[in-house]
Amino acid sequence: MEEFQHCRSSTLNGVMQNMNTPSRVLCKALQGRIMTADQAAALISSGDNVGMSGFTGSGYPKEVPAALARRIEEANSNGQKFRIGVWTGASTAPELDGALAKVDGVEMRLPYQSDPVCRNRINAGEMEYIDIHLSHVAQFVWFGFLGKLNIAVVEVAGILEDGRLIPSTSVGNNKTWLDQADKVILEVNSWQDSRLEGMHDIYYGTSLPPNRLPIPLVHPHDRIGDPYLHCDPDKVIAVVETHSPDRNSGFSEPDDNSRLIAGHILEFFEHEVKRGRLPRNLLPLQSGVGNIANAVMAGLNHGPFENLTAYTEVLQDGMLDLIHSGKLTFASATAFSLSNSALE
Repeated sequence: MEEFQHCRSSTLNGVMQNMNTPSRVLCKALQGRIMTADQAAALISSGDNVGMSGFTGSGYPKEVPAALARRIEEANSNGQKFRIGVWTGASTAPELDGALAKVDGVEMRLPYQSDPVCRNRINAGEMEYIDIHLSHVAQFVWFGFLGKLNIAVVEVAGILEDGRLIPSTSVGNNKTWLDQADKVILEVNSWQDSRLEGMHDIYYGTSLPPNRLPIPLVHPHDRIGDPYLHCDPDKVIAVVETHSPDRNSGFSEPDDNSRLIAGHILEFFEHEVKRGRLPRNLLPLQSGVGNIANAVMAGLNHGPFENLTAYTEVLQDGMLDLIHSGKLTFASATAFSLSNSALE
């Protein structure tokens, strides 16, 4: 801890340029815990509840889950039943959900998933599943309703010299995992753009009843927290350096049905504005995931509304287009769910 406490604070961009080094693990106290994904996966035990980062294919750990799946497959082939609980922010990617489900390594999954292998095991009664509302998970974990969170496996875009963590392309329940887990494994993904630093707003003012106060967020552009995630360095048992892209689905051009749906929604908005029930810039928008939501965003881009804002779950291609055109002045989300071209 002494070495950690004497680390000076600096930004990732500045250090990367000055030291001309590809490593994004800048805290000396954590550099000694850098290891391979296989070594890190060996620190996870059967029966553990593991909180994984990730939200709609963004910001999920890329290598530790795959290494863990290989370990589970080997253990099961030797007659040693090896299963864990997997808690996430939402759906992730085949490299996480699919890989672990394929080797029958998941005892219980929450809160939301969209992987076909997971789905088949759940429907066959081979995997427990809690279809809990995403916004309820953190509070359930705080109160211990779901049992002990043994390990967190969280992807970050970098670790600063003073130990602060630069969040990746999604946040989800990452703060809760880092706070509540007994042990932490960090994947530091250098594929993620270093300019993510400073874009996040992690709120550390939440208290449990009876000390809870209203969250002081009124507008989407309000900043009430910290651009970084915090984690007790003594809890970090492994750091794995990776360089792998997120896996998000591409979006097709809106078809005729999607355009018709978008037209109905725009007509509804115009009617509500005309009747005085909505302001001319509407209210903060929330966009769902998929082509229809993108079609609605495209319709808004060609519609009469200006100075729009968004407080939404994910930021998709259509919302990015609204930002580029100037129609959307600010968007707050918990994840980027962008196509490869939009990420570029």
